[in-house]
Amino acid sequence: MRSSIILLLGFTTAFAVDNGAQAEFSELDARELHNLGTQRLADKELSGSEEALRASLARDQDKLRPDTLHNLGHVRFGKGRAMLGGKTKGEVTDVSIARSYVEAADADISDIEDMIKYLDKAKAEKREPDYVPAISALSSGINTYRTMKKTSIPEADKQLNQRGSVNSTWTRSLGDFRGAVELNAADTDAKTNADRIEELLRQLRRETESLQEAQSDQRKKLEELRKAITELIKRIPPEKLPEGEGDGDEDDDFGQGKKPRTGSGNQPSDEGNEGKMTDQEARSTLESLRDEFGRKMSTTGGKGGQGGAGKPGDRKGKDY
Repeated sequence: MRSSIILLLGFTTAFAVDNGAQAEFSELDARELHNLGTQRLADKELSGSEEALRASLARDQDKLRPDTLHNLGHVRFGKGRAMLGGKTKGEVTDVSIARSYVEAADADISDIEDMIKYLDKAKAEKREPDYVPAISALSSGINTYRTMKKTSIPEADKQLNQRGSVNSTWTRSLGDFRGAVELNAADTDAKTNADRIEELLRQLRRETESLQEAQSDQRKKLEELRKAITELIKRIPPEKLPEGEGDGDEDDDFGQGKKPRTGSGNQPSDEGNEGKMTDQEARSTLESLRDEFGRKMSTTGGKGGQGGAGKPGDRKGKDY
């Protein structure tokens, strides 16, 4: 990006930077407004610069229009770059994080479906199943569901909105530079800047499409995970379900309601303790099911699903 900011000669009055200068614009001619906007651009006061340059264009002075459009292109490009934290592209990690949660949900769904088959088989054979691995898979699935719903998906929405704003701002910047070239073919810097912004826009749109696709996958997988969790809960006796935390939304308890913590009030302190065990014990129990389901299932502290797909960051489940 060539920053050949154009300052027109013949204007010597110094302007103090004033955010309330809009009222003052009525007393300035096109050349004065151009130079005021250019000074503010040099001082990185982009909003004030844009106001002054647009006011200069409104004076409809053909001789000043090419240079004013050139500088306005710099202003709008700078505003878009500021939205991206001073960069000229979005974060690739935004897409990677969204996809990693899709993989994590896939792993949890696979584990939960295995446990549904295991519990259904035990019921058909009229034998008491071991509910510990089912509770482990359930806890991991609930943790993934809540993280996706409250963190990952809202963050991706925020990034998509940001990219939309940058795309709009840079498109206007591109138009400014193209307009400057149309009015002054000798302005090679404006042409170079326009070509560069056009490439950045293509890159930004590719990133945005990838994030939109990952976000769509997140929403679909979230619903699949919710249904799987609900089905598994139906197969576990209420007294063996994890205790309610009391801080989730109503649609986060999957129909099980908020259960009081063990030991509170008149609740027996040992009720439901069959579902409590260490990670090592849970891992050992899950390993014992390997032959039956053909692969190792995840524990609350491990990676779920075939191929080792797991959550980004810490996969540790809540202490139920």
